[in-house]
Amino acid sequence: MLVRSLSRFVGLFVIGTTLAWGAPALKGPATADIGARIVVGFTGNTDPRNFITLVTKGAPEGHYDAYEYATAEGKVELRVPATPGDYEIRLLGSNSPYPTLTRQPLKVSAVAATLDAPARAAAGSEIEIKWTGPNNERDYVAIGNAERPYIVYEYTHRSNPVTLRIPDADGEYELRYILGNGDKVIGSRKLTVGKVSGSVSAPAQVNAGASFSVKWQGPNNPQDFITVVPVGSPDRYYRQYEYTAAGNPVQLRAPDAGGEYEVRYLTGQTYATVASAKITVGAVTASLQGPAEAVAGSLFNVTWKGPNNQSDYITIVPKGAKEGTSGNYEYPSRGNPAKVLAPLQAGDYELWYATGQSHTTLAKANIRITPAKQEPGKLVVTAANAVAAGGGIEIILDASGSMLQKIGGQRRIDIAKQTLTKLTSSTIPAGTPFAFRVFGREVDSCQTDLDIPVSPLDAAAVGARLKTLEAKNNARTPIGASLAKVSSDLASIKGERLVVLLTDGEETCGGDPAAAIAALTKAGTTVRVNIVGFAIEDPKLAVTFSHWASLGNGSYFDAKDAAGLSNALTQSMRASFEVVTPQGQVVATGVTGGDPVSVMPGNYSVRIKGQNSRAQSVIIEPKATATVKL
Repeated sequence: MLVRSLSRFVGLFVIGTTLAWGAPALKGPATADIGARIVVGFTGNTDPRNFITLVTKGAPEGHYDAYEYATAEGKVELRVPATPGDYEIRLLGSNSPYPTLTRQPLKVSAVAATLDAPARAAAGSEIEIKWTGPNNERDYVAIGNAERPYIVYEYTHRSNPVTLRIPDADGEYELRYILGNGDKVIGSRKLTVGKVSGSVSAPAQVNAGASFSVKWQGPNNPQDFITVVPVGSPDRYYRQYEYTAAGNPVQLRAPDAGGEYEVRYLTGQTYATVASAKITVGAVTASLQGPAEAVAGSLFNVTWKGPNNQSDYITIVPKGAKEGTSGNYEYPSRGNPAKVLAPLQAGDYELWYATGQSHTTLAKANIRITPAKQEPGKLVVTAANAVAAGGGIEIILDASGSMLQKIGGQRRIDIAKQTLTKLTSSTIPAGTPFAFRVFGREVDSCQTDLDIPVSPLDAAAVGARLKTLEAKNNARTPIGASLAKVSSDLASIKGERLVVLLTDGEETCGGDPAAAIAALTKAGTTVRVNIVGFAIEDPKLAVTFSHWASLGNGSYFDAKDAAGLSNALTQSMRASFEVVTPQGQVVATGVTGGDPVSVMPGNYSVRIKGQNSRAQSVIIEPKATATVKL
């Protein structure tokens, strides 16, 4: 019985015939530098809720600072305080008043750091800083001033030297080496920041929506940009822009609305105005003329007069439709007269000339669509895979502040995370080359990050990344900048590239998503850009997304709730197709594996958008369903 009872206890030993507890003991270093991590071993502990702490010598009994539980591992790791002096490592009991079971002294020594960098630098520029110091976990080199301990910083473990951006405002600053534990400065040197200046030169007057050149002079620091805003706009405000790094002069697009504006040179760091110039934007008009009647499903000519700015379009919509509505459309830039496809549904309609930026209607004309002699048929198109062999997929997720709004009690960002987790674990085949980009996680920032570089899809890794993802209030929406990164994100993909953008809002960083998509499609590799709009309430924004997707050989999918988002993302994995007449006119579009599309009887070819080599012929019969597999 005695042996069996003894086996139930840990730390008991026999001295003669007397039972006794093994005395707890600590084994740690006698000295350490401030901010360092130390490993403390221990023996004889009988309660895993007991804990080890580091306190100043002479601290009252029961006092503790940061601590670790003395669990079965036999050792803990503690961070040394940032103040030198005499300390004690203590093992404390788990119950109040937390008695000291054993202790060991520790002497903490000061440590200095040095910084080697220029004494002067221009505002907004980048400098290299060589450093010496302890390089503890989360130690960092920073630029600060009297009001702020750090304005910009970089962790020492990243590199030596580190590279920092100088603040935009001129004045006196300090370079500082700061301990990650306690944020204590252990090395510094003065830094004088010089003021920057610049100028912008633009035409005195341009037409609404037109492109124009801006010559500039300035520091051309990373992310500096030129923008055009209404006169009197507050500081740091911007709309469509172009980076100074793009060249000199840069090309800007005038707003659609006439009025008085300013062209501004803004710094990329704080959006401070370096220079500005006034510009008058003249209002534009348009007119159009089409037939009084057209047969359902037929092509008809529309003659027009108008600015013919980039992305302007002529569309046919039901009579009395709300501003921003769009139906079948054609771009004026493709010719005059424009060839417009009549809807399949007979009735009273209107032809609109709309601007490409704000979808403002400049002109209208009435038209009646009469029934066709034959009823339309149906076409079902299927395809084997989301991307062909050798291709890859990139998903771009909007995590800006609007994604914190709720639908049915759930935040949009949580619905998106759950849906993407399901998509990557059950819809996209494992091992598919996959990349994941996120924007909107920094307050008042246009930052966009490649969270998962292209690699064979690992659903568990994607799920873990999504689980930690959070949206941020007041974060911006850099759609154009994110799309512009796709080419480098997927540089290793030699085959087809499928890009899926999931967003619930408009571009707010002044980017040009249409230009970014156009650049992708012209890069020589087959690319499809599908856009999923989540809880989009503005019809003009939905039209914008639809035009962008069409430009990228893709489709736009609208999702109002969790079920709609799941369906939209599933469809976004499928290829978009076009139905084309022998004369080359597109008469219908759809998604492979999706719902049938209605097409007037006739001979056509069906092709994946942007892939003429995969076209197949099909005959559409009245009220019959044809099937094509691509």
